[in-house]
Amino acid sequence: KNTYKEEFVTAGGIKLSQIDMTTLGSRITPGLFCCGEVMDVDGVTGGYNFMNCWGSGFVAGTSAVQYVKQIHNNHVESI
Repeated sequence: KNTYKEEFVTAGGIKLSQIDMTTLGSRITPGLFCCGEVMDVDGVTGGYNFMNCWGSGFVAGTSAVQYVKQIHNNHVESI
């Protein structure tokens, strides 16, 4: 590519005020975790959007696993 590169990102998405920034879990729908371009975050050209997708995917995925483990443990304890 030359100096007139064309990059594309998706603008808009879920408002950050609706997301818990420590887990990337939805404040509205328990058990829903958000990452990447699903969120209303736009980075400048240069790999920042990729880093957002990778980093937020890791946090959301890790948080989702913890959420499922907690649900499972609560279910087992109630039996």
